[in-house]
Amino acid sequence: MKCPNCNTWNPDDKIVCWRCGFELPKPQPKKQPAVNRVIGGLPIWAWVVLGLLLVVWLAFQCAGPISTG
Repeated sequence: MKCPNCNTWNPDDKIVCWRCGFELPKPQPKKQPAVNRVIGGLPIWAWVVLGLLLVVWLAFQCAGPISTG
């Protein structure tokens, strides 16, 4: 981190500048970017919905026609 007063580099764990004694700002933790999980160009939730629709469609296809009787 650079001192805002004298522009001298200081390690991130220092509270004051080693050269001029100016109080250094507290380092801000870097935010981790949100991980958007994508498979084949679609987000995971879209694959889950498509999978459920496929299961429902297959269930109706395998059940055959419903005879009334």
